Amino acid sequence: MLVDIRLLIIPAVASLIGWSTNALAIQMLFKPIKRVGWRWIGWQGVLPAHAERLATTCVRLMTSRLLDVKAVFARIDPEQITGLLSPTLEKHSQEIVEDVLSQRFPKLWETLPERLREEARQRLRTEIPQVVIKLMDELRQDLTRYLDIEALVVNSFVRNRELLNELFWKCGRREFLFLAHSGLLFGGLFGMVQAAVWYFVQPSWFLPVTGLLVGWATNWLALKMIFEPLEAKKVGPFYWHGLFLRRQSEVSEAYARFFAEKILHPQALVNAVLEGPATERLAEQLQRYVSQAVDHASGAARPVVTLMIGSTEWVETKREISVRLAMAVPGELDRVHDYTEEALDLENELCTNLKRLTPPEFE
Repeated sequence: MLVDIRLLIIPAVASLIGWSTNALAIQMLFKPIKRVGWRWIGWQGVLPAHAERLATTCVRLMTSRLLDVKAVFARIDPEQITGLLSPTLEKHSQEIVEDVLSQRFPKLWETLPERLREEARQRLRTEIPQVVIKLMDELRQDLTRYLDIEALVVNSFVRNRELLNELFWKCGRREFLFLAHSGLLFGGLFGMVQAAVWYFVQPSWFLPVTGLLVGWATNWLALKMIFEPLEAKKVGPFYWHGLFLRRQSEVSEAYARFFAEKILHPQALVNAVLEGPATERLAEQLQRYVSQAVDHASGAARPVVTLMIGSTEWVETKREISVRLAMAVPGELDRVHDYTEEALDLENELCTNLKRLTPPEFE
């Protein structure tokens, strides 16, 4: 009777080993987010520890196979952006111009007839849309100079390493759960083989060594079932296909939704441009466009104004107006977020292109 009990315990223990090793391996992929330990003795989750490398690989695959950044951003209509930004920028420009002129030349500004001041305001209002259009043209013509998608994605994952965990879990949740649960079944099956051998021979090394093999074999077999075969194969009345590859459509939707909502959303894209590699050039261009608008708005009065206040003072006045208006632009860009999201349609773009990948490419 004692032998029978031992034989029943072997598959049970093997199941427990198979499940626990697989479950532990999954936990070690994700946790801890930050390294814990002392000196060289410690551990950090595999995904958080390699966030920069994994994110770099991810974004390079994205930009080479899934997303034509220039083509996608070409969908943004400058006229639409102008229509959204112009009203508030016109208001800002009027307030800034009047504030600057009233501070620098209070007597001159006060003595100007209201009709002339209103004409100046109207001319400036008509110039503001051109500032927005010129800025949009600049961005579209040299987008890669102002927007570094790779830096945006990598920095997002490195700053918040939990995002990488979230991406992998959203896309592979079913496979991770299968990996853990399959350890019970496969471990039990291997345990029956152990029990059968143990019934006839009982070498002292047998159970410890085969126990280690059970942990490795359950992991190996589960991973094989998740990723192989790449192409669906018919075995009798059944189709055999890697579990992850079988869900290509579902995974594509989860992947695209995650990036559109968490990484490449309009606010992040705008910030990436404003804080990107050519931030100073963008500010200079914006100030130049505003300065040109002020020149045009002054019209025929410009030579007279220049004569009265001096060319140096006029240049300084334009510079102050340009800088202050340029500083006001970023605070108004949230007005274009909804339109930008709709125009770019990144979620649909990513999802469609992911679904088109062949199984080897998708893996």
